[in-house]
Amino acid sequence: MRYAAATFATPTFRMRPRLSLFASVVAIVLVAACSEATNGVGMISQRLGQAVRNAGNQEVALASLTSFGWDRFYAFKPGVTREEVCRFIHAGRNACGRVIRIERAGQDQTFLVFALEDRVTHVELHALSNGEFDFPFPETGQSRDHAVFKVRRTASSAGETFLLEPR
Repeated sequence: MRYAAATFATPTFRMRPRLSLFASVVAIVLVAACSEATNGVGMISQRLGQAVRNAGNQEVALASLTSFGWDRFYAFKPGVTREEVCRFIHAGRNACGRVIRIERAGQDQTFLVFALEDRVTHVELHALSNGEFDFPFPETGQSRDHAVFKVRRTASSAGETFLLEPR
């Protein structure tokens, strides 16, 4: 028994630096691939904007615009701060600062956060001009199964607004 414990400890110790390096590389790649809250409006927001501007679309299924796993999503109020989003997703200041580099969303923007079970899978900045979610979000988020939205178009002197409400 003593021998087995000593034998087991040695490979674990030797492999730890490799695993640490591998885990670091994977984490960097995932953060880069799964967070578009760094430089501007994200791809899902852009795809949503294209879909709502297509006059033939009376509804939009958010799942059809994504390529990653998620079972629910959240949209925050316009002008939300990075700290508020970080607190919500339970991310520490350093980790969150690497994922969400924008200090505060503009008054015409918000953040979308997608989650799968208990993990955040995607965060991005969303322009309200690409569709405004016009309903109170459940505390548990809007489920993927219920993320099909009727598109309601309204025109004003400021331009066209696209309101999204659950089907």
